[in-house]
Amino acid sequence: MERNTLMMYFPLVDFNSFFTFARQGAPRMATTAGGRNRFVNWLDQPGHDRDLIGGKAASLGRLASLGAPVPPALALTTRAYAEFAGANALPRSVADITPIELPTLRASIMTAPLPGSIAGAIAHVHEIFAMGREDVPSLAVRSSGTAEDSAAFSFAGLHDTVLDVRRAEDLERAIRQCWMSLWSDRAVAYRLERGMATDVSNIAVVIQELVRSDVSFVAFTSDPVTHASDQVVIDATWGLGESIVCGLVVPDHITIANDGDQPEYVIGEKHLMVIPGDESGGGTRTVPVPRSLRRQPVLSSSQACEIAQIARTVSRSLGFEADLEGGIASGVIHLFQARPITTLGSGPDILERAPGVEVGDRQPTAGAPIATASYLSMSQE
Repeated sequence: MERNTLMMYFPLVDFNSFFTFARQGAPRMATTAGGRNRFVNWLDQPGHDRDLIGGKAASLGRLASLGAPVPPALALTTRAYAEFAGANALPRSVADITPIELPTLRASIMTAPLPGSIAGAIAHVHEIFAMGREDVPSLAVRSSGTAEDSAAFSFAGLHDTVLDVRRAEDLERAIRQCWMSLWSDRAVAYRLERGMATDVSNIAVVIQELVRSDVSFVAFTSDPVTHASDQVVIDATWGLGESIVCGLVVPDHITIANDGDQPEYVIGEKHLMVIPGDESGGGTRTVPVPRSLRRQPVLSSSQACEIAQIARTVSRSLGFEADLEGGIASGVIHLFQARPITTLGSGPDILERAPGVEVGDRQPTAGAPIATASYLSMSQE
């Protein structure tokens, strides 16, 4: 009965199959004219400018150029936010605003009128993702700051992600939420602490097809706690990855030596999972994991080794020790982002805050793996 309950959430999963690193053909997004316009850059196009599309989008573009299985994605460029801010006389740097004014600024971002050109671009983006579908699209909307995911700065956990966005009006609201997160108390404090007070604050937004992951994982090509560079470390759990990055669960924790094929596997207490919302409302919901699956390994040894090999290959191609986030749907591995591990020794800044969850409001349990421990480490900086 409990297994049937899980299959209600994941009707296409073959729990006995091996996951494969599928090489995708030309993604649907490549069919758009030129792949770019003033406000929109499709990420399968070469030569992306971090100042225009932000760090997260630039990393996704590099992954796509390597032939990695990145879901179809585009960036709403920093030009869109800059034009919106200019049209509404919004401050552009931390030095232009006081802390007491931040709540008013955030409210203005959510309600100020969009220039018609930007509103039209957002509506067109939704139409493109809906093209050829019988149902409404399901989208992931992720902030992409211009200094984000660089070798020097991470910003992870400071900017918002909104999942399972379906309607055009919800897409506009999600984009505004990402823009608004540029001015969260913690994001502003982060820029102040790093001498960025007078820098123009800019942000792009990644919009991509949501992978309805049966299993989600975070993989590190170097152990961020022990400094060991001869192993890959993976945290994995059922459902969408927000249950890992928000500290909702203690996921399975797997360590794989570079010269071995026998993972060291510690099964976590995966009592909750995050899944897409209902058909009408979108969003996400947190549900119990059936008891019989809480102490079952999410990955087989072969599957863990395959993810480790993918992580090593991507890391070598990118030229840095990498922190990757991904998911598995219907037996196929997808990568959602890759960034440098910027804080080896104290735990990397790996987390993307889910809507409604404040960074640092969850404590890791005893024996918590790296993803959760890093979450706490970052929140105490």
